[in-house]
Amino acid sequence: MSLLLYPLAGLAVLAVPGLLVQLAAGVRDKLWLAALTAPVSVGVYGLAGLASGIPGLSFGIPLALAVTLLLSAIVFGIAWLRRGRTEPAPVEEPDTSLLPALTGRWLLAAKLGAAVLVLGAVALALQQWHGGLGSWDTYPQEHDTIIHMVLVAYISDTGRAAPWDLLPIDVLTGQPVSFYPSGLPLPAALSGQLTGGPITGFNVMNALITGPVFVLGSAALAAAAFRRLRAGSGWTALAGGVAALVAAGLYRPGVQLLHDGGIAPNAAAMSMAPGVIAALISVGGLRGWGPGSRWLRAFVLGLGVAGVFSVHPSVAATVGLSVVVFWIVEAFTKRGREILRGQWPVLLAAGLVAALASATTLLGSASQATRTGTWSPDIPPGRFGDALSTNLKLTYGGYFDPHGIFSQLSAGVLALIGVLVVVVLRRAWGVAAMWLAWLAIVVDFKVHPWSGIGSMVGSPFYKSYVRIQSHISLFIPVLAAIAVVFVAVGIIRLAGMPKNAAVFSRVRRFAGPVSAALLAVMMAGYVVYAAVPYEHRNAQVIASRYAKPEFTRVNDDDKRAAKFVEEHIKPGERLMNSANDGSTYAYVEDRVPVVNVVTLGSALEPVTYELLRSFRDYPTDPNIRKTVLSLNIGYVYVDSKAPTMGAGPGSPNSWYTAPTFELAPGLQNLDGLPGLSVAFRSGTVTVYKLDRSVLAALPN
Repeated sequence: MSLLLYPLAGLAVLAVPGLLVQLAAGVRDKLWLAALTAPVSVGVYGLAGLASGIPGLSFGIPLALAVTLLLSAIVFGIAWLRRGRTEPAPVEEPDTSLLPALTGRWLLAAKLGAAVLVLGAVALALQQWHGGLGSWDTYPQEHDTIIHMVLVAYISDTGRAAPWDLLPIDVLTGQPVSFYPSGLPLPAALSGQLTGGPITGFNVMNALITGPVFVLGSAALAAAAFRRLRAGSGWTALAGGVAALVAAGLYRPGVQLLHDGGIAPNAAAMSMAPGVIAALISVGGLRGWGPGSRWLRAFVLGLGVAGVFSVHPSVAATVGLSVVVFWIVEAFTKRGREILRGQWPVLLAAGLVAALASATTLLGSASQATRTGTWSPDIPPGRFGDALSTNLKLTYGGYFDPHGIFSQLSAGVLALIGVLVVVVLRRAWGVAAMWLAWLAIVVDFKVHPWSGIGSMVGSPFYKSYVRIQSHISLFIPVLAAIAVVFVAVGIIRLAGMPKNAAVFSRVRRFAGPVSAALLAVMMAGYVVYAAVPYEHRNAQVIASRYAKPEFTRVNDDDKRAAKFVEEHIKPGERLMNSANDGSTYAYVEDRVPVVNVVTLGSALEPVTYELLRSFRDYPTDPNIRKTVLSLNIGYVYVDSKAPTMGAGPGSPNSWYTAPTFELAPGLQNLDGLPGLSVAFRSGTVTVYKLDRSVLAALPN
């Protein structure tokens, strides 16, 4: 039953607040409902997180539901009071010189076909995650997920979810706090409450956001582009269906980012970005949307932007740069300027709402901005030809494919055809410009990682190539939709030219339906030749970190050790540990207060550095001994086999100097130290009991 019920529970978490708020605001546009439902839901949870900072309120399902209903009621009340002061958006006649008309039953058939494409894409995107996970409660093994899981567990355990409460360095006291974006942990915690706990909730959220949410956002972005082309509702729907199906099998952003480091918040924010971009470029229309509707839509859009910003603040660069490029390029066209004139008041209002709703996240992320910018590029300089070709072919690369053997060539070729169609038609320049801008940034970063525009734009992304590179994939689905639709129509129109009239006498009369039928055939071929094979490979990649992990950070030995400590540790005692092994799951699953929740320790709590470096010196170092006693450490957790992880640049007082890290020196060779005895051992994991009275009796 969990195979279906857990994703449905997660879907409710992601959909209910966003749908209620939008419906209350009078939004009935399927494009916006597809694009903004998840971001708005996360925005609502951010407000609920703020409310949890009020004494007596605890973040959970009741508070989240109360905030949702209250906000929806307020929005609905404003909409009701302003009824009669709004005007509908103008309905533009389709440009039949661009695409043949689809009317009557053919229009209905096109919309039904588009719905089938979208639903199939959602199922395909979700299946790769379930197949790769094996089970919704499978333990993550990657490095970044250590912190993410602690955050989800802390929110679930304490009900504290305000930005100033997250990330606690000491889970026992909740202090000090190192800011960490909460947009993903909040819905993951709620999903966990409805399902099987923090791990299940986290896995379900990752699967839904990087799968179906990305698919729907890509469909919305394609629909927004085709609306600007005045393609008609039938072709707009079909374009969305094509984009959804292409998005379902893409390796980036979700699969690679979660495989190559467990970069979940960045993957989730980037997966929501196409939907937010779609809403930004479709808001306002030419004229219409009178004051009431206009400002309520601005509120909805602003709340959605705040939501996705709270998932990972770097999305400001992802969405901001993309949309600015789109507007600049579109401003060179008469239609683009006319649309922008109708949009800018709504966009300004939405920006104000977003700034207010995300003020605390903005302040917290600003405190981290200088730190992310100091990271060194994670790749050496490469050759221009290699950089360009790998990104045009959508080569997998990364840890899964270090030699660049595999690629998603079919999707890459469709995108290139889409760019060619834009050039030939001399329309949809903004869409091609967004793709081209990020392609230039990625190639520049690959060639000159230490300088240039790529390095500058890469600063919010820790100058990580996989994070920067993932941006290209955000625009592959919409370009593929342009390619498939216009190639299908072009083939039929060529077949119906006068010189072929003797053979294809009825083609021109039924150009629209026949083109749509050809599109269906083309997509069936894509499913067999590309989409399903891509899904299988993505599932294989995901499994290498979950169902069949290539390395193990937490295994059955860790689970048994955590359970032992949970049964024996006394209230107020802490477990000394290194967060690079599976020890933090003693807190995630069993609420054992561990000393280290950050793999390398935290500069906000210098004693974490001291203990990771020198814990074993407590018999001869009175300062270390004093720290151990003050923290009331009762047990020590040691896993002699931990995965290798990148250490990154250390702070001036940090204890590590090597670029990689496995075992903390302070936790090596502990056998025989005074006051320390083996209490539990399973495989490579040992739990020591620490007799603090022995330490207190040692001479200073």
